[in-house]
Amino acid sequence: MSKRTIHLARILLCATYVLMLSSRHVLAAEPDNAQPAKKAGDFQSLFNGKDLAGWVKEGKAGFVVRDGLLRCTGSGNYPTWLRTKEVFENFVLRLEYRPLYGAEGGVFFSAPLHGRISRVGFDVRLGSNTGRPRKHSPGAIFEAVAPTKEAALHYSNPKFNRLEIRMDWPKLKVTLNGQVVQDLNIEEHELLRYRPRLGYIGLQDRGKPILFRNIEIKRLPDKVRGEWKSLHNGKDFSGWHKSEKNSAIWSVDDEGAILADKGHGYMITDGEYRNLHFETYIKSSPRANGGIFFRWKSQGNRGFEIQIEDIPDSSDPTGSIYNRVRAEQMPFIPGTWVLMQVFLEDRTCVVRVNGVVVAKSDKMPAARDGNISLQMHTGKGWVRWKGLRVRTIKPRPLVAPGM
Repeated sequence: MSKRTIHLARILLCATYVLMLSSRHVLAAEPDNAQPAKKAGDFQSLFNGKDLAGWVKEGKAGFVVRDGLLRCTGSGNYPTWLRTKEVFENFVLRLEYRPLYGAEGGVFFSAPLHGRISRVGFDVRLGSNTGRPRKHSPGAIFEAVAPTKEAALHYSNPKFNRLEIRMDWPKLKVTLNGQVVQDLNIEEHELLRYRPRLGYIGLQDRGKPILFRNIEIKRLPDKVRGEWKSLHNGKDFSGWHKSEKNSAIWSVDDEGAILADKGHGYMITDGEYRNLHFETYIKSSPRANGGIFFRWKSQGNRGFEIQIEDIPDSSDPTGSIYNRVRAEQMPFIPGTWVLMQVFLEDRTCVVRVNGVVVAKSDKMPAARDGNISLQMHTGKGWVRWKGLRVRTIKPRPLVAPGM
């Protein structure tokens, strides 16, 4: 071997050694910045820090992404909001927020597409320290349950608040800055027990600026998602049939909603149901009259009706259990989409419209299997239904007195 070859080999060996040291330094430093691979059940990011992928603006919601932060500019104002594309049932949600200049807002979950979201679904309030816990303080379930303590930072503090919401029906736990501010059994609260168990997660634009970051979610096992059955495919009337006597015009509109126009008649499910939870969005024109029948057998044996008539001075305004219990309030703006929920269990019927229980009875006729029937009952105007779905339930076992 020549001297030149030996010299080149020594240079190559030294270079290799230096490269190995450099690589060891890089590998040793990498774990400080590297993110571990996500496993099933781990937290998953809902916000990528770059854009609004996975989110949908409802209305002219003022949300933008800048400098890795999700910013609510407040330009949209109430009732606009930003929602996930997915719906969730049980989960642990974590995020950090900072309200600017005394801003307020809310984190929605189990949220519907239409109606007053803070009352139909859940709204955990955001904001800064208010001085004492109230039903609209940070950490409150808005208008329903005040937080157990004041845990939010004042808006002048440059730090971000840390919020965690754990929803595992019927248990709801909210932690703000490391302090538990809600620890509830939802079924024990009259204002909460009828709220949906499945819906969107959203951020409210209340017309004031709030910064968000580190939004992530861990999915918990769902309990009822698979039990819900859609009653309409948004395209045609598969699974439905019209009544024999029918002068109404039935169609599916551009939104995929069932539209009943003019005339009189019924559109009836092929399937039969007895005890159930039922949901649908409804919308009607002025002077329209319609309804939804349950435990229907025939036109001469119609079961009972939940009325649709958006007239506050009607004998049976929207939400009434027709000719049995009058809805004493109509908590929505006529002509807009609104969620109607019906809870039917043996002789008990509860009707909830736009987040308010408007009618309730425990003296319904004896339970029986029957169809669900949509009614059009006016010569003028129209009624629409969309998002119809049903969940069959088993009645609760009777408990003997004193047990």
